[in-house]
Amino acid sequence: MQVQVSHEDEKAFTVEVAGEDYSLAEIIHHELLNEKNVTFAGVVPPHPLIKRIVLKVRAQRIKPEKAFISSLESAGNTVHELLETLSKAFSGGAG
Repeated sequence: MQVQVSHEDEKAFTVEVAGEDYSLAEIIHHELLNEKNVTFAGVVPPHPLIKRIVLKVRAQRIKPEKAFISSLESAGNTVHELLETLSKAFSGGAG
């Protein structure tokens, strides 16, 4: 996974991730929209043949990087909780 960050100014930046699917960007995008200090979060639609995602983030009152990291942690916690719940459901119901 290759990541490139470019800052537009102190309140906005763009993250490009090569080798990842658009679905990952939508999970992060969803979490960013739940951050109260994020004023803009967008995903640039990729070319269908190129595996690369581009996220744009703008925030107020906090650094946008902090909001981004917080959103990544929240997404990770949600996925971990889903994994645990489904693992229990599959092991208990597979009898």
